[in-house]
Amino acid sequence: MTGDPASPAPAHSDPHGPRERILVIEDEPSMRTVLHDCLARHGYRVFTASDGERGLTLATDGKPDLILLDLMLPRLDGFALCRHLRRLGFNSPILVLTARSSVQDRVRGLDLGADDYLVKPFSREELLARVRALLRRRAAITAPTRIRFGPVRIDLAARRVWRHDTEVPLAAREFDVLRLLVERAGQVVSRDEFLDRAWGFTLFPTTRTVDKHIVSLRRKLEEDPAQPIWIVTVHGAGYRLTLDPAAAPATATPAVPGPDEAPVGQPPEV
Repeated sequence: MTGDPASPAPAHSDPHGPRERILVIEDEPSMRTVLHDCLARHGYRVFTASDGERGLTLATDGKPDLILLDLMLPRLDGFALCRHLRRLGFNSPILVLTARSSVQDRVRGLDLGADDYLVKPFSREELLARVRALLRRRAAITAPTRIRFGPVRIDLAARRVWRHDTEVPLAAREFDVLRLLVERAGQVVSRDEFLDRAWGFTLFPTTRTVDKHIVSLRRKLEEDPAQPIWIVTVHGAGYRLTLDPAAAPATATPAVPGPDEAPVGQPPEV
C-alpha cells in the first residue's frame, strides 16, 4: 500500500465476511501499510490518514465504524483529535495505538474519549480481537437508547437515569456498569467483562471494585437493595439485569450480598 491518505481496501474474497469501515490514522508509512493490509485481509473496508487534520476530515465526512488512532501525529495530535471528535458527537469506538506505555498517558486518552488502548508492539491476533470486541460493542449500542424496567427509566444516549420520575445521579463508572447490564439484559455479565468494558484492565481495578459499584447501583435503583429484583447476582458467574423479575430463577437473587460483595452502605471505588 502506498501512503495515499484515503486508500480503499482491496476486494475481499468472502462476500459474507465483515464489511465494517475502519479508519486508520497513523503517520508512520510502514505501520499504516501493515494495519491496512491486515484489516483488509480480514474483510474490513479500510481507509487511512497520515496526519491528524486529514484524519479528522475523514472521520467526520466518512463516519467510520471504528478508528485506529496513533497519538504522535503531525498537524493535530491524537489526544486533541480524540477530544475534538467526541465534542462533535462522534460515537464510534476509538482504539488508540501508541508506543506510550505510561499509565498517565493511557488514562488521559481514555478520559478524552478513547474506548481502548493497545501499546506497540502488539500482535496481529490481539489487534484483531480488540477490533472485533469494539465493533460488537458498537453494534450493541445501536440498539434502542431508551429502556424502562419497573420504576426505572434510562436514556443511554444522554447518560441519564430516573426512578419514580426523579432523576438519579450516577457516577461515570456506575453508568458504564449499568450500560453494560442494559446492553446484555437477560444475560450474565462476568466481573472480568465489567472490568474490561467499564474500566479497562490497564487501570488495574479489582473484581471487588465491580461488586461495590453493583451495590451502589442497587442502593439507587432497587426498592430494597438487600433483596434486589432487577440487578441480580448469578453465583460464580457475575450479574444480570432481569427485566422480568417473575421469570428470574430464585437462585439468581440473593437476600444478602455475596461473599465478594461490599456492604450496602459502602461507597464504590473509582
